[in-house]
Amino acid sequence: MNAVKYKSEVWKYFEDDGVAGKAVCTACKDSVSMGATTGKLRNTSNLWAHLRIHHHELHNMALNERISRNGETGSSSQRTLEEMLNKRTVWKANDRRSKKIDDLIIGMIVTDNQPFTMVSDEGFKKLMAVAEPRYALKSEKYYRTEKLQEVYDKVVEKVKVLIEPGNAGRYLSFTTDCWSGTTESLMSLTCHFIDTMWSRKQVVLNTRVMQGSHSGEYLRESFMRMLEEWNISKERVILVLRDNGSNIVKGMRLAELPDLSCTAHTLQLVVGDGLSSQKAITEVISILKKCATHFNHSILAKQRLRIIQKDLGLPGHSILQSVPTRWNSTLHMLQRMMEQKRALTMYCGEHGGFTGPTAVQWDLVAQLIEILLPIEEVTLQVSHSKSSISCIIPCISVLKMLLQDGNATGSQTEEIRKLRNGMRTSMDKRFDKLESNKAVVLACLLDPRYKNHTFCYAVTLSKARGWLKEEENSFTAEQASSEYAVSATPTDSKRPRLDSPTTASGCVDALFNTLLTPHSDSTQETSCIDDELYLYLKEPLINRQTDDPLEWWKTNSSRYKLLAEIARKYLNPPPSSVPSERVFSEIAQIYTCRRTRLTGEHAEKLCFLHYNLPLLD
Repeated sequence: MNAVKYKSEVWKYFEDDGVAGKAVCTACKDSVSMGATTGKLRNTSNLWAHLRIHHHELHNMALNERISRNGETGSSSQRTLEEMLNKRTVWKANDRRSKKIDDLIIGMIVTDNQPFTMVSDEGFKKLMAVAEPRYALKSEKYYRTEKLQEVYDKVVEKVKVLIEPGNAGRYLSFTTDCWSGTTESLMSLTCHFIDTMWSRKQVVLNTRVMQGSHSGEYLRESFMRMLEEWNISKERVILVLRDNGSNIVKGMRLAELPDLSCTAHTLQLVVGDGLSSQKAITEVISILKKCATHFNHSILAKQRLRIIQKDLGLPGHSILQSVPTRWNSTLHMLQRMMEQKRALTMYCGEHGGFTGPTAVQWDLVAQLIEILLPIEEVTLQVSHSKSSISCIIPCISVLKMLLQDGNATGSQTEEIRKLRNGMRTSMDKRFDKLESNKAVVLACLLDPRYKNHTFCYAVTLSKARGWLKEEENSFTAEQASSEYAVSATPTDSKRPRLDSPTTASGCVDALFNTLLTPHSDSTQETSCIDDELYLYLKEPLINRQTDDPLEWWKTNSSRYKLLAEIARKYLNPPPSSVPSERVFSEIAQIYTCRRTRLTGEHAEKLCFLHYNLPLLD
């Protein structure tokens, strides 16, 4: 018997004396019984008792070592009576551990879009009873009225700090959208900014319940009220992205806020104009929609199609149906139909149920897919969470080039040629004032991926220079005002001194550092926005796909101080209102059949917390 075999810490103070069932204390050399002579029945109880009675300090040392080891390894040891009683004692409501579980439960309700009644479900009660019997589960009313409000207030304070000028900068941009359900109508407001570390951020501020007629005047009042709740002045709003609805357009005009149509929504209208302009195209799309409806409404049809797909060695994909509100769903339907062309033709011949496209119409579908694919790629780019309005002019310029007849690939039917011309005309009409928009032009110019390379008109760069000069004057005025405020405070009139070094060597080093600081010539000292722009435009473009423009500005902001300030202002708005539209995808999950009595006030808080609760972590 030795200390390696016995894991107990007590064996650091005992040795085997060679006599069965006996151990010798290394401190006093007494022989202590281990309770039995056989290995399975021997124990260390007498050894612990010996240390406790005769060697109190050694006993405490061994006990502390055992507690430390059990805490690190998680190994179990025999509990004391007090520990067993505490294990059964129910925590009080104000206990720190109980409050922690309260926070986790409300966090689960918010994050997973669970109903408040979940805490009354038998399965959840049984789970909590086993997981932590000391926790007293609260009523559904407690989580709905008290805990929800408590967490909501904490997150609101966190968001207010986050959007302060010291963190978010002086300028903010917003996306907004409206949603109508079966019982409520909501208006969303999402804030976008670039923080001091040149990182793009977005925060959901509101999902406000709307009452009455959604007129332009009502939307203006609702929007301005949401800004006031967050103490955001109109001067901080650089741009508001919204859809093309006449009521929201009028609302922004009445609010006298700079606004811009959602690029993704405008592209939806351009594609719609093109598809509806040619009868042959609308006919083939109508045929394929009826085909999709046939399979989506019949289980037997789906089963028969799977058999044919298996026989032909085709992917067992379902037939997709287009959705009117998403033009790219039409593209996805056409792509799926082309993939399953042989299966659909065989099904139609064997089982009927719908009339399939002719060979000419299938060729029309293939050409239509070829045209729509680049437009979908651009739509996805402008809908990306990290995109900026700087990509609008380049993307539209590329699409116009693709829609030109000279860039057509392969033979095209007359319908496809007219479709291209129709889309090009619609794009020219809907984006005709793009290069007259100050925010869009400056964002493109100050994006090191594009600069002035994608401007369609030579006069655009001249306009941009004038706008940059305005921004410089505004920035200089604000800086002078800030310096005046600082100089107005009482200060020591004596000449500023260098930091006092503790040694002579430190003093010499400080003077050398001053002497060897790079000297600025007169041109650099009087550097203006024109000088910075000239040097900036001479630099090569960064890679559009791999390089991050914000990272570039973070690295070069010290070289272009004036341009960097303007870039941070104009690169922060997104090119579409998709961020606000995504909020309503969660609203559909919040208004479920298990939440038929959910009030608009609670829906607002739940949606707000769903997106912003991680800020508390």
